[in-house]
Amino acid sequence: MLKVLCMYPEVRGLEDHLLAMRVAIEEFKPHRIAVDSLSALERAGHPRGFRELIIGLTSYIKTKEITGLFTATTSTLVGGSSITETHISTITDTIILLRYVELFSEIKRGITVLKMRGSKHEKEIRELMIDEHGLHIKGPFKRLVGVLSGNPQMITEPLDGDS
Repeated sequence: MLKVLCMYPEVRGLEDHLLAMRVAIEEFKPHRIAVDSLSALERAGHPRGFRELIIGLTSYIKTKEITGLFTATTSTLVGGSSITETHISTITDTIILLRYVELFSEIKRGITVLKMRGSKHEKEIRELMIDEHGLHIKGPFKRLVGVLSGNPQMITEPLDGDS
């Protein structure tokens, strides 16, 4: 029910990676795939080749009605660039952003849905916690601005709805 393939980005070109992924999908016939990580593949080729790989893979899995999960990392611990800067956002249906957030000398995790095509999704940035009982999505980071940029600032004036 699960097949794990390890393909190091540097051992072949991006076109060969796409062909290998298509062969693996044809042979295994999965309902879902995960590619970890797009960032590694992006570093292995040129921007145009990387975009062609993503377009080729996403269009292929859509025709096969396969759900795809793709991860991407940033070069910084907090803040930094996102997948939207490589123009991949135009061909994806959903983008979920996970980000480390420094608050009061403590590292926390934040999660938000940047994009979910065809939906009116929640826009708040919420705290994500992982403990021995699993993953928990907590309340939004209230009274803070700059959470995604890595420079959160506390707002002291009253918010709408405050007494």
